[in-house]
Amino acid sequence: MHCQKKNRIVQLTAPGRSALAALRVEGPQAVELVEKFFLPQGSLRLRDRTLGSICFGHWGREGGEEVILSRSHSNAVEIHCHGGAISRNLLRESLLAVGCEEITWDHWLADQHPDPIEAAALRAVAGAKSQRTAMILLDQAQGALRAAIDGVSLLLRQREVSAACAALEGLLATAPLGMHLVCGWRVVLAGGANVGKSSLINALVGYQRAIVYDQPGTTRDALVANIALEGWPIELIDTAGLGSTSDSLELAGMQETTAILPEADLVILVFDASRQWSAAEDRLVQSWPAALRVHNKCDLEGAPRGQRPTGVESSALAPGGVKQLSEQIVQRLVGEPPTPYAAVPFDSAQISALKDARSLVGNDVSRTLKRLSEPPF
Repeated sequence: MHCQKKNRIVQLTAPGRSALAALRVEGPQAVELVEKFFLPQGSLRLRDRTLGSICFGHWGREGGEEVILSRSHSNAVEIHCHGGAISRNLLRESLLAVGCEEITWDHWLADQHPDPIEAAALRAVAGAKSQRTAMILLDQAQGALRAAIDGVSLLLRQREVSAACAALEGLLATAPLGMHLVCGWRVVLAGGANVGKSSLINALVGYQRAIVYDQPGTTRDALVANIALEGWPIELIDTAGLGSTSDSLELAGMQETTAILPEADLVILVFDASRQWSAAEDRLVQSWPAALRVHNKCDLEGAPRGQRPTGVESSALAPGGVKQLSEQIVQRLVGEPPTPYAAVPFDSAQISALKDARSLVGNDVSRTLKRLSEPPF
């Protein structure tokens, strides 16, 4: 920990209600200030306890707020209390009243980790929605991206411009994946009424998130379900059926669907495989040529299917009926996943800086080196 001249307090856990909250007090008088309020269970004072040991007690008075403390450093104390705002604010206001300065978690993280890539990666890890994406971000925190940037700079200093350019292109090739490590991907299911969009989402999620009914027009609002496929976080959006209608609510739902589709990372067009292919479905395919086409209800027998474009065959009701669909979603969104410890730029500032460097590298090595030494690197 860097030497601090001021006594500071930072909330380490996320804002909002939770089971537990953690605060950190650090500075030259950190232990002394905490001892003004902490009444330990037992006679041993906080200052006399070994670093890393845990002690239980109350805050402010006997029978007051229950807390667990640990001296993580000679001049730092971590305090754990109930996660409600009242408990957390009681501790916070007590320490502010005796001269502690409050800082944000982002400020504290940047102070603890002077390498901006490391700090940004740890910040991103806190927002990761799956273990797989968190592990990729941890690789960046542990130096994967820093090593890659330093490697490009070394190539430039050695005047190996072609190799440096190739390295920059390789980093930028991973950028689309990196930008989704925290926020995940948006996947919108669209199609006519009663083609099984809601049933497919329920099958992918594993429980009935969307209402399923055998009459058209059931889904009028966009419904959202968050899942992880092969460890990749995905937001599935179920939309109102597209088609002709005079119902004002259904029409509003269609308008919402039309507005959502351009914002999706992947559009899945769902068709009923038990129906004859129609001109309206042809128009839908022509409107969204890059969409993943899914022919649903393939478990139904005996119905005329007619000629239709290629696509994934699925069944929301048959065992394993969405396995191929799941695989195709991941393939479309992720492609070839990065190998362990691979460098992956993961925020817009990094990607913008890499694009700047790529545009400069063929003409001005000095400016390229300068760009790779500036924020966010």
